Amino acid sequence: MPNIEEFKGHIVFDCDGTLISSQEGIIKGIQQLMSEVLKREVPRSEVVEKYTADMYDLALRFGLNISDETIRDALFKRWIEISNQDQLKYVLFDSMRELLIKLGESGYRLYVWTARDRMSTMAILKSLDVAKFFYEFRCLDDTIPKPHPKGLEEMLENVDKSKVIMIGDSITDIQGAKSFGCQSIAALWCTHVNEEYLDEVGPSFKAKTPIDCLEIIEREII
Repeated sequence: MPNIEEFKGHIVFDCDGTLISSQEGIIKGIQQLMSEVLKREVPRSEVVEKYTADMYDLALRFGLNISDETIRDALFKRWIEISNQDQLKYVLFDSMRELLIKLGESGYRLYVWTARDRMSTMAILKSLDVAKFFYEFRCLDDTIPKPHPKGLEEMLENVDKSKVIMIGDSITDIQGAKSFGCQSIAALWCTHVNEEYLDEVGPSFKAKTPIDCLEIIEREII
């Protein structure tokens, strides 16, 4: 194991809305459903554009005629089957695994700082086979909650703060990074994120997709 000084930098991730999303699982489930029903590959962007929580309205937005009770019942039955698949309850955001792998290969040490409890955090990240990428975790029941920087202070004691970047989708992530004294990246890839709201607390940078963070990190941590 390298000494802490030997790492190129230290990257801290929020969990929900940054690493993982239940909302993203719903999007992927609808993508699967509509691809099956329409017999064509439905892109994620189309699902996001047409998304509504009302399945009846959603079907209409995809041009499906569900006035036929048989068709409607079959559609709803298949949606129940898809939405109950374990792998769709929590999913990694697109390109997140690629980002974690590339950061690890490039010599960065990775951490998780989350408002979720430790038991569920570890269970979810292990089930998605990504817990192995992280050196240390600070969860809701481990330390003082965000935006207090105590969790960052505990994980990153004696680390050069110019070598630290926090990635998160909430104002508490950005506020916590500021209080700690490191730079931050506002994660804008979750469908529910409010960019204007995040702008009010002044993130150092913003990224539209997980893999966009790589360029920022490589540029800013020298």
